[in-house]
Amino acid sequence: MRWTHVLAVGAVASIGLTAACSAPSKTATGGSNGNATSAPVEQAGASLDPNAKGPAPRDANAKNGGTLTVSYSTSPSSMDPSAQFYQDSGAIMTQLTMRSLTTFVNRGGKEVLVPDLATDLGQVSSDRLTWTFKLKSGIKYSDGSAVSAKDVAYAVKRSFAFTATGPTYQVDFLKDGDKYQGPYKSGDTFAGVEAPDDSTVVFHLSKPWETLPYFTTFTQVSPIPQAKDTKDESYGDKALATGPYVIDSFTQGSELKLKKNPYWDPNSDPARTQYVDGYDFKFGTDTVQTQTAILASNGPDATTLNWEGIDSSLVSQIEGAKKSQFVEGPSSCTVTQNLDTRKIPMPVRKALAVAMPWDAMTKAAGLSTHSASPAHTLIPPQIPGWLDYTLDGVTGQGNGDPAKAKEMLSAAGYGADKPFELKYYYTNDDPIAQQTNQAKKQGLEAAGFKVTDLGVPGKERRKLIADPNAQTNMGQSPAGWCFDWPSADSIFPPTVASTQLKQGGTNWGDLSDSKVDAELARISKLSIADQGPEWGKFDKWLMENYLPALPWYWDKSNIVFGTKVHNVINDPNHGTPILNSIWVDS
Repeated sequence: MRWTHVLAVGAVASIGLTAACSAPSKTATGGSNGNATSAPVEQAGASLDPNAKGPAPRDANAKNGGTLTVSYSTSPSSMDPSAQFYQDSGAIMTQLTMRSLTTFVNRGGKEVLVPDLATDLGQVSSDRLTWTFKLKSGIKYSDGSAVSAKDVAYAVKRSFAFTATGPTYQVDFLKDGDKYQGPYKSGDTFAGVEAPDDSTVVFHLSKPWETLPYFTTFTQVSPIPQAKDTKDESYGDKALATGPYVIDSFTQGSELKLKKNPYWDPNSDPARTQYVDGYDFKFGTDTVQTQTAILASNGPDATTLNWEGIDSSLVSQIEGAKKSQFVEGPSSCTVTQNLDTRKIPMPVRKALAVAMPWDAMTKAAGLSTHSASPAHTLIPPQIPGWLDYTLDGVTGQGNGDPAKAKEMLSAAGYGADKPFELKYYYTNDDPIAQQTNQAKKQGLEAAGFKVTDLGVPGKERRKLIADPNAQTNMGQSPAGWCFDWPSADSIFPPTVASTQLKQGGTNWGDLSDSKVDAELARISKLSIADQGPEWGKFDKWLMENYLPALPWYWDKSNIVFGTKVHNVINDPNHGTPILNSIWVDS
């Protein structure tokens, strides 16, 4: 998933990655403003419970009522369930408004995959090419109409029309997915999914996909009635809900308000609760001001939450008197500087790696050991099969070597009279983004690059960086990647396969390379347990031969909340709070 599991399903089995995918013990670097320390990294995992039933357990101290405000600096470009693939919008939808065939619950700090709209975690055929899900009976939308398996099949088909901004797993794995372009262009007939009756959804695959029941947690598998489809992203403004909350109003770039869904049935839902009366998401806010106000907790700030990295200026507070208002935990993301390999030659990409002023950028971004650890691989350390390697300049720390970078540029045919131009977008209405950009620009100019930084409003930036034809050569989407489930098959191929460019989207490096695709295909044919080490080797091979993106840091989940916000729990596999578990003093 953009910076916002092994599977063996049976009647009695519950097998997690930690049991089935072994990996060597490891350490990760981290440090305030780039100074490295060592700490053990806990293996990521997600076990299975195909027999989970609703209702979800209620917190013994919970109170009903009130509104939780969530205030942060970025802004979803839409709330369309087919088009979104970001960490924030994904958390909002999957936890609050949209139910899918499967979902996750948190038990004792660990994530567990459970049935959601489906009665189990799916049944796979002997040849592993067909998955069948049965729907629970009596599920309704927020308008009171009945949910049908045909609506789930239609949502999957509809997702093919939005792969430029949404995921592309379905393109790579579903039968004829490489040919189908969605119902608007290709019609309603698609070999990859069908609903033979109102309670049965069948997926037909082009190749085995052990982790499909993890994909079926996605909003792209949340039911959409074909008759209610607006055929564009405006559907998300008032999307029919199946979760405990429904959209009350959405103003892109500003605010999203949710209210209770009266037709949500808690007895059918093993994962979600409905404590608060509503949620108020405020977008494009100043991070430091927001976090400072929350820690002070005056008036409405006492019922407000922020899920961005704690600013370094506030560390003394959350380590001291305000410790009870802060939760820190594992996350799933590697944050990077994305490079367009079509436009930046490999020798220049190598020079750029050597030039990056990581420490200056880290300091300007207000990062600390609480929020980030310097990264030197694309796969984060907690993923099974992670390979610990380093390349020249790819450290996520230090302030670069301008003199060496200039020598490398000179060898590539560039110099003071012919500088290589780097061109990218940055958010010009966010003070932290402005500071970070200034630190980056100064460092790169000191190394001999010409930097053209294009400042745009935050509400526009996500769409601009997702355009593969943009007149930029750096900083396109993804700015980082958060694994969708604890296996590297949810990191690669979604970030480097040619599928993304073919579907009109972007990936790391804007790669469309036959050798990369062939290697992805080879590894994908292996069992999930055998894939782990191969993905680690692939990470190193990809960086050595293509250098599509420069890892900056592995982020940590930071949640700051007011004194009237309770039961804040971190989701370790997604790095976000479990929103539906929170209750407030109203």
